[in-house]
Order: sequence, then structure tokens, then C-alpha cells
Amino acid sequence: MADFAGIGRKRPLINVYYENLLLDPENPRLPQDVQGKSQKDVIYALYKLFDIEELAYSMTENGYFDEEPLVAIPEQLPVEFIDFSYDQLKENAKYIEFIQNPSTKFIVLEGNRRLSTIKLLLDNNLKNEFKIRTFPIAEQHIVDDIQSIPVIIYPKRSEVLPYLGVRHISGIKKWEPYAKARYVANMVKEGFTIDEIQKQVGDRSNSARKIYLSYQLIETIKDEFDLDTSKAENLFSYLLLATGQGAVKEFIGLDKRLQNVDLNNPIPSDKLDNLKDLFSWMFGEDGKLPVIQESRDITAKLAPVLRKEHAVNILRETRNLEDAYDMSDGEDELLKNNLSKVNRLLSISLGLFNENNKDIVFNDVIKLKETVDKILLINKITL
Repeated sequence: MADFAGIGRKRPLINVYYENLLLDPENPRLPQDVQGKSQKDVIYALYKLFDIEELAYSMTENGYFDEEPLVAIPEQLPVEFIDFSYDQLKENAKYIEFIQNPSTKFIVLEGNRRLSTIKLLLDNNLKNEFKIRTFPIAEQHIVDDIQSIPVIIYPKRSEVLPYLGVRHISGIKKWEPYAKARYVANMVKEGFTIDEIQKQVGDRSNSARKIYLSYQLIETIKDEFDLDTSKAENLFSYLLLATGQGAVKEFIGLDKRLQNVDLNNPIPSDKLDNLKDLFSWMFGEDGKLPVIQESRDITAKLAPVLRKEHAVNILRETRNLEDAYDMSDGEDELLKNNLSKVNRLLSISLGLFNENNKDIVFNDVIKLKETVDKILLINKITL
């Protein structure tokens, strides 16, 4: 029999009482500070971040659509089943008895938003604890309908990960970039290679490798410098953009070809401080604001600065990206650009002079003449 991700995945479905269904504390979409927290913490985070109320209004009107079952794994899989796949277990009488036991609990890996909606609809105490005042109220026939939910059950997380990747990386319900990166990291922890992940999710643009590299850079910053990386996680797309720039790659010691990068240890030890600087400039650090204001600053200004050592030194000393960028072409080029700008503005100003305003601008004109005289004196230029 062929060995592929979808094999044996035909209708392993049962109805499960909602209280036996647990939200996944490792859900890649959860903020870092919620990962691994309690069920209440996870529900509250999903409520605050993912528009649960809108889904609740739909559910109170329509009930639960059986065409969209949840996907879950047992909370505690008995040891006797650990070494077997679903395909091997789907006709195992003891396994079937285990998953159909009313006391067996399951962790939902796909459908956490739907499950949290159901739990809030059915638990007034939970709504009161969260101080939720505007949540819709389900009529009794809806309450009866959502008590028991259709769930596809698989024995282990590793068997569900390929499906999640297809659905949320290359599929129609794509996660935000950092959630995708967490998913890829989870698959790597389960023993999948990046090449295997990309094949399973139909990734033809090498995006899994790119997002995992950026994820590893965040992990490196955490491990090496113990810095808060929440802004980097929230602005993960900035990091993806930066690591695609040749100047950034050279600055932090990445090989120009992504295929050649060691994803387990992507940054050489002698470039770790440069990585720290890059994160500080992009996301801020210890009360210091980032030097970039928007994503295009990365390509238009930061990358040119990183190509010139003297410009990098100015950025380190001043944290002023504009000044560093102006110096990225060297002092001579900056001097030429500044004088060109002054001449252009003087030409414009010349047309504005008249008898009525000459007294107003007299002092400024004198200062301008003094500056020009100093330039001529320094350079021993005679007119």
C-alpha cells in the first residue's frame, strides 16, 4: 500500500460531548505568552483576538454545521497504542472502545475558534468571569445541537500536522506568518525535514524554509540575549522581508543561497552581535524605539546602510537612520547632495524676493553669506 499523508484518513469521525474537548495550548496562532496556559486563558485569548462573537452569532442562528468537524487527538493516548498509526488502529476494537468512552478527553488541533465559541455559548459563568456583556444567547434547540460535536480523531499530533499545513500554509485558510512559522517548527520537532514539510503542503516557493529561518533567528535572540521578541513576532513579515535582502544576509552572516543555510545554527558566533543590532533597529530594545517606521524603510534605507561600515557605525552611535542613510554613499557624495539641495532651494527662493520682504530675510541672507565665505576660505577658493 502506498505511503502518503492522506492515507487512512477516511471518516475516522465520532460525536464528542463538548466538555470532553480541550483547546490546544500549543495552537500556533496563540500569542507566545498564552502558549501552554490554562484552558480559560486560551479561551479568553481566542475571544479577544479572533472575533469569536461574530462566529457566535452565526452559530446561534444555524447551529453547528456537521460538514465542518473538528480534528482532535486523545489527551492521553494509552501506551499500548503509541507505536501505531491511525491506519493501523482504525479497526482495533480496544482503540475504538477507548475513543468512544464517554470519559475520554481530546485536544482539538483544528477548530479551536469554533470550540471556544461553543464553550462560551454554553457557559454563562465563563462569560461572567471574562466580563463579556454582549455575547449572543442561544435558544434551547441550538444549545441541544452544540452539546455534541462531530470530531475526526487521530491518535497523535504528528499525524494531523500535514493536514494543518495544507490547510493553513498553502490552503484557503492561511495563518498569519508567525503562526505558520510555529507550525513548521512543530513539524521539525516531530522529526520532519524542511523538504518533507514543503512537499506535504505543496510549497513551491520555498516559503517554509524562509519562515523557519526567521523563526530560528527569533529563537537565537531569545537564547543568546534573553530579549523580549514579542514585537518581532507581531511584525514577523518585517523579518521575512529583511532576510531576503542581500545586505542583511551579509551583515548577519547568512549564506546568500537559502539552501546552504544551517537552519539549526543559522548565525555564526562572530555575527551574533550584528543580529542583536538588527533586531534592535527593526523592533526596538529596552526602551529604545526602532529606527524604521515602516516596512519599506528596510529595503530603501536600512539595507543600503548595512552595505557601508561607516554608515553602520553612525547608526550604532546615533540610532538615526536618516543620517546613516545619507552617509551610506560616503561624505563626498553627501556633501554634493547637500549643496545640490541648497542650490535648488536658493533658486526657488530667489524668485520670492521683493521690496516688501527683504528686511524680513536680511539676517538669514547674512548668515548664508557667512557660511559660503567659510566654505570658500576652508577650501582656499577665490571667486
